[in-house]
Amino acid sequence: MNINQLRDFVTVAECGSINKAAQKLYISQPHLSNIIKDLEKSIGFDLLIRTHKGVSLTSAGEYFLKHSKSILEEIDALKEFTPTNIKTSDKLRVSMTKFTHIMESFNEICSKKEGMNEFTYLLNEGTTRDVITDVINGYTDVGIIHYDIHEARNIHAFIEKNGLMGKTIAEFKPEICISKHHQLIQQGKKVSLHALQNYGFVRYLGQYEDFIYNIMKKGHHTDLNNSNKIIYVYGRSTLMNLISTSNFYTIGIKEFQNQQSMFDVISIPIEDCENSIVFEVIIKNDTILNDTTQEFISNVLERFHKLSLHSS
Repeated sequence: MNINQLRDFVTVAECGSINKAAQKLYISQPHLSNIIKDLEKSIGFDLLIRTHKGVSLTSAGEYFLKHSKSILEEIDALKEFTPTNIKTSDKLRVSMTKFTHIMESFNEICSKKEGMNEFTYLLNEGTTRDVITDVINGYTDVGIIHYDIHEARNIHAFIEKNGLMGKTIAEFKPEICISKHHQLIQQGKKVSLHALQNYGFVRYLGQYEDFIYNIMKKGHHTDLNNSNKIIYVYGRSTLMNLISTSNFYTIGIKEFQNQQSMFDVISIPIEDCENSIVFEVIIKNDTILNDTTQEFISNVLERFHKLSLHSS
């Protein structure tokens, strides 16, 4: 259970409809349904009564709603105590979705600055919505998000509504990530989503964004969330190590800098894939970025530019 789940639950309760709440939150209805189901699983009881006309609260849900609102009011009151008040000679506060390419840029900046006398650097990872929320609340100064190009309208509407501005920095096709020792490769067979359907699919826990796990190929839709074998993990290291030592697979983009040397994991294009993953940097409209933050953004831009050249 987390704060964002509580906010989403309150929105659903107030709207009386998951579909209407999803529109208000600028996310898909299946995405929001999964969030609420996860919340119910984590607390061990149902919050909603679902009908074809909408949703209503169970008796437990009414009690939970009352306390959820109280918790959220307290959280909002504590926003003034975010790291915004930290006084330091140099700071870098970044939120990002779970792509190692961005983490590599953060690590590079930290390594370059290790000789400084004083600094505070922070890197937070989460879903696209988590990252946007971090920047909105002032927890971080800059966010790097990704989304399917078909979701651009909803993402930009949500960003603009909350006083943020975004700049597109890269666009890539999703790719299959597997061990270079995978059984299909050892057998000389073609690696495709169809060929992988009987192998385990590894994905991040709680990330239900449709754009990374739903693949379109010439009008044919493959929802990897419906795979027979799914492994949910939270951390990047767990995911990469699991893939490197098994015949499991996941979906990502082009290989990050040390992907093969560190994990023996390779990225393979999805033939005829119609999806396109957009990466964007977001900041508040009134934010003045310091030199280190601008250096980080430049590093990400350069890294993705080189990756784009490698992709072409």
